[in-house]
Amino acid sequence: MKNCLTIAGLLLCAWPIFSQNNNALQGNYSSGPHFPFNITLLNMDSTEVTNSSKVMAIPKKEKDRKPTVIAFWLTTCIPCHIELASYSAHYAEWKKQADFNLYAISTDFSKNFRRIAGIAKEKQFPFEVYWDRDHLFRTVMPGELNGLPQVFIFDKNGNLAYKHKGFRPGDEAALFAKIKELQ
Repeated sequence: MKNCLTIAGLLLCAWPIFSQNNNALQGNYSSGPHFPFNITLLNMDSTEVTNSSKVMAIPKKEKDRKPTVIAFWLTTCIPCHIELASYSAHYAEWKKQADFNLYAISTDFSKNFRRIAGIAKEKQFPFEVYWDRDHLFRTVMPGELNGLPQVFIFDKNGNLAYKHKGFRPGDEAALFAKIKELQ
């Protein structure tokens, strides 16, 4: 009994160390992950794209640089669909107010690739959609993409400036406020 109480006490003390703040702005990550990463993605037409290529590259001229938003999702994740629908609904207005890139990257298993492409086509997302076929983004993103949806914003220089896990209506306003702040 004494051992059980000791273990329970240790677990309660350790909980804050291992817990994550899922809904808050996580601070400035200037020394953290740097975008773009050299990861091969699949476009919805099955062509390979390296995300450090022209598609997601940081332009050499500083005046051409802009914040980049990456939203990670799964086809089986209902909050992911709600989040992407919210971004789609606001995208045109956001683009009038700020210059930024937005990419939706699915982390689904290979059996769902056709479903990813089908959803992207059906929903007519106004932003680019890719598939992380080899699940490599989890090796470079903080928290290893544990739990979806997750969204990250990189500043004009490729430094991680914001991350958010989960989605509730209204979260898109905080996301866009951060995008505008990074202009």
